[in-house]
Amino acid sequence: MRKLLRPLLRGLARLLFRVDVRMQQADFARQRLLVVANHESFLDGLLIGLFLPIDPVFVVHTGIANNFWFRILLSQVEYLAVDPTSPMAMKKVIRLIEAGRPVVIFPEGRITLTGSLMKVYDGPAFVAAKTGATVLPVRLDGASRSYFSRLSGKYPKELFPQIRLTVLPERHFPMPLAATAKLRRRKAGEQMRQLMQEMIFASRPQQTLYTALCDAAEIFGKRRRLLEDVKQIEYSYNDLLKMALILGRQVERISDPGEKVGLLLPNLVPTIGLIFGLTARRRVPAMLNYTAGVDAMQAACDGAQVRHIVTSRAFVEQAKLTDKLAALNGVQLHYLEDIREQIGLADKLWLMLYAIHRPRAFELHASPEEAAVVLFTSGSEGKPKGVVLPHRAILANIAQIRAVIDFSVDDKVLNALPIFHSFGLTAGALLPVLTGASLFLYPSPLHYRIIPVLTPKLLNLFSRACEGVNPSVV
Repeated sequence: MRKLLRPLLRGLARLLFRVDVRMQQADFARQRLLVVANHESFLDGLLIGLFLPIDPVFVVHTGIANNFWFRILLSQVEYLAVDPTSPMAMKKVIRLIEAGRPVVIFPEGRITLTGSLMKVYDGPAFVAAKTGATVLPVRLDGASRSYFSRLSGKYPKELFPQIRLTVLPERHFPMPLAATAKLRRRKAGEQMRQLMQEMIFASRPQQTLYTALCDAAEIFGKRRRLLEDVKQIEYSYNDLLKMALILGRQVERISDPGEKVGLLLPNLVPTIGLIFGLTARRRVPAMLNYTAGVDAMQAACDGAQVRHIVTSRAFVEQAKLTDKLAALNGVQLHYLEDIREQIGLADKLWLMLYAIHRPRAFELHASPEEAAVVLFTSGSEGKPKGVVLPHRAILANIAQIRAVIDFSVDDKVLNALPIFHSFGLTAGALLPVLTGASLFLYPSPLHYRIIPVLTPKLLNLFSRACEGVNPSVV
């Protein structure tokens, strides 16, 4: 019966969920095999059983095994019901692996509630170390967006989201050296946690910043409002895409592909839109430090071969940068106020009737290894040095943070760090936008100096940014 149902269910899963299976040097013929996977939904066991070329025994939480409906599904596979918190329960798993049966286990013990890794129990790692089994990590991605997941209602769900299974290279867990069995178990569990984090990082898609933005808009919904600045206007993914499209189209007319375009702007939503819009058209934003002196800014422009600088008249006047900009040589200034006035009827029709409905078509083909942004050192030891960051490097940093820290739509981030430096740009601006967390941008011209007094206006902005935070990330 199982042999007849398996091809039918596999074909149905491919049709409905467009399942994509990627394997990286996986050997399923090992004598002792332990498959570990992240747990995104109630579909996970079914997907692994259908698309991996083994007939394993599934280790199932006792709470799931006692559910009437899941007992019907589990009747189609071999399973072992255990309590992951019980050390004695793992002895049954050890006997299965030593008998030569491949075993599938979810080290988290339960389905994720946040979209990120939950607590990883020590038992599965101790089993791998005790038996000397070959560990095959499997990353499931996409099932958490289905109605079979346990994410909160704030996460938009899809009836049939695309699901990807990535089988990563095998690993081995030697028994750790420690004085007691409890310490050995704990050290083995730490190895498993690191493996799960590395698995999430290694299986990330290779893409550009603009593609990552389009993916985030599709995952969290274009109507999700997540951006706000001192103007106290909430912006959605759709609004951010509109900014990226229309501003990128305008700046494209004054620059060439691959050219570095200087951005001299504070922490405002249009600045984020410009970064995405320029990268989509293969222009490289050069984030200029507006707190630096004339010599440092001139050195940065010369080093990056910046011919055009996009800034704002209101910002230049408020930050008292008029004299600095007038002293720069070899650059042409373009003000956002003028760029907005140049947006004609044809641009608006293009945006509303075509571009916003097919935002991915706006992007020129680019490799993740190509330059995304240029940042500059402070120049404290001489002239500022330009640091060219490719798309892959920035998204890798974001993936590393996400593998360790649980960011979700319930989080709110207040970023007062300047986005012309790496932490303010990557962790303070791009990370929240690409993970669905709400972001409040505060344009502090104070650089890294501590604000001595919280003014009533700043207190009001801070309270608005942190309203309803659970938990908060500042």
